[in-house]
Amino acid sequence: MKPKEFQDLAAGIVEKNNPFPSELRTAISRSYYAVYNLGIKLLKDMGFTISKKLDVHVFMRRHFKYSGDIELIEAAEKIKHLKNKRQHADYELDRTDVEKQQNAKAHVYSADRVIKTLEKQCSGKNRDQIIKNIKAWREATKQ
Repeated sequence: MKPKEFQDLAAGIVEKNNPFPSELRTAISRSYYAVYNLGIKLLKDMGFTISKKLDVHVFMRRHFKYSGDIELIEAAEKIKHLKNKRQHADYELDRTDVEKQQNAKAHVYSADRVIKTLEKQCSGKNRDQIIKNIKAWREATKQ
């Protein structure tokens, strides 16, 4: 399965007429996991292993945060926000903001922009420098 299949599912849900609250919560969750799984895949493609000893979600995001690439650094912050909203959707059933179609749609399209940024930057002209910067961060922090 490709990570973006989760994103396609999420986009389909938020574009429906009158989706159920549970569907909107699912869209938020699936869009985050599209970003997360793509991030893991891209890091593996660049030669990095992701430690299972730490919070893998945080560890994945930190790789982009310390990449030295401004767009990836900004994407890392957006990933943090996407994860927080995913937690609201999955665990905080008394929150109704995640059940509003407009909010879920904004979340899903934010995830889509992050996906495009990750793909573009991790395969672009700065790829080698990004890898070098991440390696330096990992070595300095013994990651």
